[in-house]
Amino acid sequence: MRTILLLLIVAYYCLSAVNAADFKDEGRPADINVQVGKVTEIVFPARVAKIVKGGASDSVLVEVLDNSVYVLPKTDDPPDIFVTTISGSSYPLNLHLSQEHDIKVQVGPLSHNYAPASSGIYTDVMGLMKDLLLDKKPAGATVLATGGQVLLGNGQIQLKIEKAYELVDWKAYVLIAQNLGDNAVIVPIEQMSLPGLLAASADQDMLKAKGQEGDTARVYLIVGK
Repeated sequence: MRTILLLLIVAYYCLSAVNAADFKDEGRPADINVQVGKVTEIVFPARVAKIVKGGASDSVLVEVLDNSVYVLPKTDDPPDIFVTTISGSSYPLNLHLSQEHDIKVQVGPLSHNYAPASSGIYTDVMGLMKDLLLDKKPAGATVLATGGQVLLGNGQIQLKIEKAYELVDWKAYVLIAQNLGDNAVIVPIEQMSLPGLLAASADQDMLKAKGQEGDTARVYLIVGK
């Protein structure tokens, strides 16, 4: 799983070369001040869908209630946290030990300059993602030349750009992930953490061994400019 995640992270930097206009890091992590044994509430613009923690899983307690995440660090080395809301927006959080912890923090487009929740005729990323999953050209999008660019091929996994689109405030990519190994691997969409990432999906969770039906999958990314 770590291999695929690393490839997807590196793919972000390769994707910026598809067009002269590079990605802008508008999804930089939000810094949250915390204290061991103290609770901090982090409020998001939409209800929380998924949370991924880095580091030791028992170093921080995390509870979710609607659009709020409550964190209580248990050690002096709290992990980074990656939060995805039901709108498809993603928020990386850096927890920093401080003498005065944040009791309540609002995280979202207004306070942290995240990519906007709409682009062109799409009012949210889920509308765009739906068209990508249906193999439709996004409405109002400009098709970017990719030339079938292979981003990475390390003998285990190959990532190749199949399609790329540019909208007013977003870029969308369809990648082909191919298993080059003899063992099945999981496509770890829930663990992806890319600067400016708004939504990520794949058309299957598992890649079967090379040569078997199901050894490839499409990965869909929507990234803020």
